[in-house]
Formats: sequence, C-alpha cells, structure tokens
Amino acid sequence: MLLVRHGATDWNKARLAQGQADIPLNRKGRRQAREAAAALSTHDIDAVYASDLQRALDTARPIAAEHGVEVVTDPAFREIDQGDWEGVHIDEIRRRWPELWGPARHGNRRPGGESPEEVTERALTGLRRVLEAHPSGTVAIVGHGGTIRWLVAAAKGYGVAGSHRLRGLSNGGVISVEAEPDGDGIRFGKVERLDRASPDLDDPNQ
Repeated sequence: MLLVRHGATDWNKARLAQGQADIPLNRKGRRQAREAAAALSTHDIDAVYASDLQRALDTARPIAAEHGVEVVTDPAFREIDQGDWEGVHIDEIRRRWPELWGPARHGNRRPGGESPEEVTERALTGLRRVLEAHPSGTVAIVGHGGTIRWLVAAAKGYGVAGSHRLRGLSNGGVISVEAEPDGDGIRFGKVERLDRASPDLDDPNQ
C-alpha cells in the first residue's frame, strides 16, 4: 500500500482546519500531485483509490493516469470530521479549546465531529475492502494527513494513543505499508516513509 497525502490547498496555506470541507487543490497542490505521480512512476501500481473529497481525488488522478487505471473513490478514506473546528484558524482552536489542544490532541474527539478511533475504524474497513479486491500487488491510496497518521499508527501497533509519536506527512508525501488479509483483520508488515517530514506536522488542517 502506498499511502499518499493530498496536495496543498488554500486552507492549508491559511492554516484553517479542513476536515471534510471539500476544498480544492491550489496551484502548489496541483504541482505536488504531478510530482507525486512522477515519484511513483517507477512503482508497478495495480490500482489507485482515493477519498471522495476533491483535494484527494485530484491528487490521485495524475497517479492513476501514469499507470493506466481509473481512480476508485471510497469515503472511508476521508479526513476526520472536524466538527466545530472546521474552517477555524489553528490559533483560534488553541485559544477556544485549550483542553483539547495538548500533547494528546491526536487522540481527542473534535467538538461536534469524529473521534480518531472512529476514523481509524472506518479507514481500516476501507483498507480491508481494498485488500479483498487486491490481495497482492501494489495499490496507491490517496487520503489525508490525519487519516493516514491513524492508519500508520495502527500498522505500527501504536494505536490512537501513540499516534503522536509519528512525524507528520507533507502534502504529496508517501508512506509505504506492507499489508495482507488476515481472516477478518489485516496483517501489517514493513512501514517506510518515502518523503520528508512536514514542518507543519502538528497542524489539524489535514
């Protein structure tokens, strides 16, 4: 599995929490999508999946075109529902919800939104569907910073509580995860970063 974070948007640049707001890629994000496709051109990718939010879908399209496949969308790979945080500047979130903006914030439910546990469960359910359809080979999944963080935390056995140990993934960045079906679950193997760490790893504007 090649987990790809979508390219940048104007809300990323403005440091606004995006969540499931359907914000398009900006010019930089479109360039990052092309760069991700070029970086993955040497991989034999059998299928490309993406969150149905346009910033993920439009990042996935150049990757799919490079490999002659169509993008399959799955809302299971959407970003966390940020609830009351959606569209709010990070500094304002820190000011208004200080009790939720601490070292454990990657494990906190968003007010009026989802919890990381809920996101992890739906993303793992989506991943199981992918593995059932493609039990071997290589699949790219284009998603969001938070969702990818919690998937990788599950793969490494950290769980949501330990997800703060992970470095953030830059826009257009890629993490390779070995996975295979294991009964009703998933057996994970090697996890490898194929990008550099994002300087904004603690921002909730995934």
